[in-house]
Amino acid sequence: MLMEKLFASGVMQMGASRVEPERLVGVFNPAALVGLPVLRAARMKEFSWIAGEWSYENVVPATSANPAYVDVGGGRFALCENGNWICMVKDGREMQQITFDPFSRQWVYVLMNGAYGMLRSREGWIGNEITFTGTMTMLGIECAWRMRWTKESEDRFSFVNEERDGDQWIYIDAWRFQRIR
Repeated sequence: MLMEKLFASGVMQMGASRVEPERLVGVFNPAALVGLPVLRAARMKEFSWIAGEWSYENVVPATSANPAYVDVGGGRFALCENGNWICMVKDGREMQQITFDPFSRQWVYVLMNGAYGMLRSREGWIGNEITFTGTMTMLGIECAWRMRWTKESEDRFSFVNEERDGDQWIYIDAWRFQRIR
């Protein structure tokens, strides 16, 4: 069904293979791509404020198996991949985390190291908040996940992680970031 939908929508069409030009294969329809790079660039500007050095606190509540605690640290976010991604920079390595998909018109948040998942935000920024939801596997435990981000100022932001339990969202932890000058 996927290929049928891509061709029927006009996003893909038959065209010459890059490897063997005499072979017809599915290729992107250039007319369907018009405006998408401009849209993506404009939407990525909505997150460009995050580039820079940050300190953080990670606030974790007590459970029946652990006491409450607050971890602290720091990190850097950067625009990477020609401005198409927000990356966390760790040990000089850029790890893609947030992008805007112009085809689906939604934000995408990915984790690929220790925690694995792809969360999406169809609504995008509403005022100073954005919410990502999806399935996350955290150190082997899979759950429905929600991240609610709040941009408090150019120098402060936070997000709350929650997991789905039946018909309600349960607090996991909160991350509070302060820009390092």
